[in-house]
Amino acid sequence: EKLYKRACSTCHGRAAEKPAMGESKIINTLNSDEIYTALSDRKSGKIQGAGNMAKSRLTEQEMKSLSEFVPTLKK
Repeated sequence: EKLYKRACSTCHGRAAEKPAMGESKIINTLNSDEIYTALSDRKSGKIQGAGNMAKSRLTEQEMKSLSEFVPTLKK
């Protein structure tokens, strides 16, 4: 939760309910595998976008933790 608040909520919203920069998917609708893949693809540069710099700083463990946490935000 702390990692999400620090690294993601500014653009994706407190409950992951916003499309970041008005362009991304609403990430609380994705499952853990989809989130992990998106984080990995952005970190590697396979997917380009405004959030790549933030994703490039994440460790593998942080990506795994985020991919497990974000789906719990769906209401």
